[in-house]
Amino acid sequence: MRQKSVVALGLAVLLVATACTPAPIVNIPSASSSLGAVPLVVGIPQVPDGTVPSEGKLLANVYAAALNAAGVDASVAKNPFKNGELVSGLESGSFDIVPVFSRLALSETVPEGSKSPDAAEMTPGEVLAALKKSLPEDVLQLDASKVDEHENIVVTAVTAEKHQLKTMADAAKICDQLAMGGTAGFKMTAPGLSELALDYGCVPKTYESLLPSLNPNSDSIFWALLQDKVQLAVIPSSSPAIVDNSLVVLNDSKQLFSVQTVVPLVAAKKVDGDVQTVLNKVSAVLTIEELGDLNRLSQDRHYGDVAEVAKAWLIQKGLVKASS
Repeated sequence: MRQKSVVALGLAVLLVATACTPAPIVNIPSASSSLGAVPLVVGIPQVPDGTVPSEGKLLANVYAAALNAAGVDASVAKNPFKNGELVSGLESGSFDIVPVFSRLALSETVPEGSKSPDAAEMTPGEVLAALKKSLPEDVLQLDASKVDEHENIVVTAVTAEKHQLKTMADAAKICDQLAMGGTAGFKMTAPGLSELALDYGCVPKTYESLLPSLNPNSDSIFWALLQDKVQLAVIPSSSPAIVDNSLVVLNDSKQLFSVQTVVPLVAAKKVDGDVQTVLNKVSAVLTIEELGDLNRLSQDRHYGDVAEVAKAWLIQKGLVKASS
């Protein structure tokens, strides 16, 4: 009985491991026969305010590297496209594929002069459904990733222990004693300082407009927090700094910050079903934790550029072989 139990346990572990391992990307037969075909261009999306600035370029390179591994000639646009140019860029042929942040993309699909849906009040799933419905016929929305990007208000473990902080409601009680760091956008636009005061009654002692960068410089939100120049900091959920430095994310019970889901949009006439399958495989593996790992890899001096980071990540996830 003991031997049978051990064997059964081993099989169960194997099945779980197999279920969690993504199917590797394989060559698309039609790609190798399309000699002289125009390369597909992956657009770089503008990222939401407060997000690590390099994330748009990282995401574009991940999808492009996956296509190249499948034998599809793909390149990344040289510069990011501003919000408002993503869907129109697909229609005009400026690029053929672009991973977008759902709420930003939805905001640009509403016709001028019409009433915009209040995306702030919609769930992530409702935003995706509304975006899909609002797209022109020649633009397709593929499978959404599991990236649920949003901002957080965080404190160091020392500050959390000193003031017994676990939630935004806790912080509100002593908010006027604490300095806060975030982007200039958080100070000026919603959701930002005004909503923080309205929802939680939290008005910081001072507010420093800083950069959402991981680089160790005096203008960085993250480094200002570690140096105790600010005690409250607005940092995105994809930042590896949260895990790597044991920062405490204050519970946002009033859901001040809305979730942005990363989802690829493609030009229907340029991106066929086989290519869509490759893109969907990447999205199936891409989570907020994995985006954090991508950001972490991008800070590793072992890799020369974002293209190398993207391929290294795909290899780590088993989507691409090291020799590809």
